[in-house]
Amino acid sequence: MRIGDTTANDVSRRLSDRRRTLKRGLAAWSGRNVTAACSVRNLSPAGAQLTFEGSTMAPDTFELVIEIDGLEYDCEVVRRTGVQVGVRFLGPPRPSRYRRTQCLAPTGRAPRLLRRPLSSAD
Repeated sequence: MRIGDTTANDVSRRLSDRRRTLKRGLAAWSGRNVTAACSVRNLSPAGAQLTFEGSTMAPDTFELVIEIDGLEYDCEVVRRTGVQVGVRFLGPPRPSRYRRTQCLAPTGRAPRLLRRPLSSAD
């Protein structure tokens, strides 16, 4: 089985469906004295799949902070595969004091899929 593949057995063990995401996360432990950056690859109310950068190994329990959502979760590792870690949440999310807002400035132009140099008419 390749990383990212799910079997019917994996899906049946989950308490709820996960949705794919690509969010930046921060795993913290030891009273938040130690942190490691990660990517949240999928997310559900019951758990998440995280990808850690480099050779960082998260402990069995830690706090996950997702700044873009302004939420914190207490997590327990349930699966490790290389740099990917499957976690289940030990309780409901808490509001985080760390909150990052995402702002997109309007350009006044319609978005386009092809990249080409802008002409003076654009």
